[in-house]
Amino acid sequence: MEAEMGITANATSSGGTWRVRIRSSAGDVLGAGVLLGSDTVLTCAHVIPDDGLPVPATEVLVDLVEVADAEPVPARVADGCWVPQRSDGCGDVALLRLGRPQPAEHAAPLYRLPPVLGRPVWMGGFPKGLDNGHYLRAKTAGRVGPRAEWVGLDPKSRRDVVRRGFSGAGVEDEATRHVIGVVVSRYDDPVDIPSAERLSVSYMIPVETIVRHLPVVHRWVRGDPGVDRPLVSRLTTGVQDIGFAQRLAVWLRREPLTGRAGITDVETVVIEDDDHARYEALSRAITLADRELSGGGPDHAVSAAPHGTVPPLGSVDLAIDVTGRTDTEVALRVADRMDLRSPGDTSPLSRVRANAVPLTIVAVGVDRARDPQALVGFMKLLADRGGRLMLVFRDPRSRGLRLAERLFRPEAARIDAWLDELAGRVALAAGREHEAAGRGARRSSSSDAEDATALRINLTRLRSDPELRSHRIVAKLAAFEHSVRTVAERAEETLRVIDAQQPAVQELKWQLVSYTAMLGSKAESERAELIPLHRAAVRMLAEVPCDLPEARRAVDRFVAAVHTSPEGEAP
Repeated sequence: MEAEMGITANATSSGGTWRVRIRSSAGDVLGAGVLLGSDTVLTCAHVIPDDGLPVPATEVLVDLVEVADAEPVPARVADGCWVPQRSDGCGDVALLRLGRPQPAEHAAPLYRLPPVLGRPVWMGGFPKGLDNGHYLRAKTAGRVGPRAEWVGLDPKSRRDVVRRGFSGAGVEDEATRHVIGVVVSRYDDPVDIPSAERLSVSYMIPVETIVRHLPVVHRWVRGDPGVDRPLVSRLTTGVQDIGFAQRLAVWLRREPLTGRAGITDVETVVIEDDDHARYEALSRAITLADRELSGGGPDHAVSAAPHGTVPPLGSVDLAIDVTGRTDTEVALRVADRMDLRSPGDTSPLSRVRANAVPLTIVAVGVDRARDPQALVGFMKLLADRGGRLMLVFRDPRSRGLRLAERLFRPEAARIDAWLDELAGRVALAAGREHEAAGRGARRSSSSDAEDATALRINLTRLRSDPELRSHRIVAKLAAFEHSVRTVAERAEETLRVIDAQQPAVQELKWQLVSYTAMLGSKAESERAELIPLHRAAVRMLAEVPCDLPEARRAVDRFVAAVHTSPEGEAP
């Protein structure tokens, strides 16, 4: 009800005196921001009017809307703190320097918090007509795109989608009241999609990405980094073990298992002490996957990397060097990373047991921990609480590795049920693909595209896989499930496009038929010029799905040629 009716900014119970409104010198609301320290405001770069200079020099007004009797403060973009949005969607952050310092007690500390799926958040902006503030609620919806820096925000209701006036607003974690990012944009489906099916989502830039673009912000950030220092790569060398790097990227790219009760998503890896190529591939993958360490986009380490070796940005939530650590110390690291709370007993293990832990975690040196067996037991707890784990061992003969392989072995009945479910989904995908082919749809030209035939073959192979009763089969089944979903979605999209194009294609065909009738009255020399144009149009219209713009141009070329020939007349 609050989000639907509107809440004035000073009615919040969070004490968010750090919330600021940004206005033009004429008083128009431009957006929002977060007060950092006594003289700095964090916002989005696009909030500041573009005055044509490399760095805008426009003066704006900053209002501390939740501070009683606060006067507007003039502000400009701080030196070296302007990062406009790039063509690949990265960037769009800026810092403003206030003309007059404000009491530091009003400022907000930012907090590194993994934007895991489904975390409740809220944000306050200043949309038109609600210049004193309006609050919306949402849940984090995961990363956007393979290298995009934004995190999706699913609105609590249709009225909870951000709008103009929210850009730069702090996104506050509902459970901890920590500021974990800033609002940056929104997306709406086209209006021709039925309203009941239309998608509207908002986006935020998380704190770790902000620190990557604006390192000076580090002084106002709390919470531990996501990667332990010994695991950070300098990204100065190339990839030597390309196969292993691709394996890591595939695992990190894969979506978390959902609805798979009793099946944990755990990968075990052995990197021996003298295997420097494999260790560097791991360190490189972790670094590129971390939001704070990897810039994404045109960075040389990304652009020059071999195909398939770059994991998605934000695909690692926590990378720990567990060498010499106890299970309690590792539990503390996990609990602090997610800022977990627990009633009563506040020990690290209790904090983990009392909460879901949907993190993707890489633990390196498991067999070098203080008590490897106890640590493997704790990793089982993390997996049961929703974590995706990659456990790295240094000795292929270690007892900890053998324990992990036994402990994470899935029940045979659950794997068999998963295979049966996949068989049904393969049949459905094959049916939709067959329907699309029956309507004339051409096969994908992609060399790596799978089809229903390939799915059936691979399913048969999986049923007889030597690792069927090992925990390693989980990764194979998850990858296969992704392939099934890809084939099914491609067939569904093809059918949808065919249906949507049918009226336009039919209209073009009738137009072509009308002008084709005029060919008989043309001289042989004129027909010789017109027939290739006619054939090109027929060929374009016969393709399914049809490239409508190209088909329309082909028909128009034929019609124009008929009109311009000596005896050509419009019918």
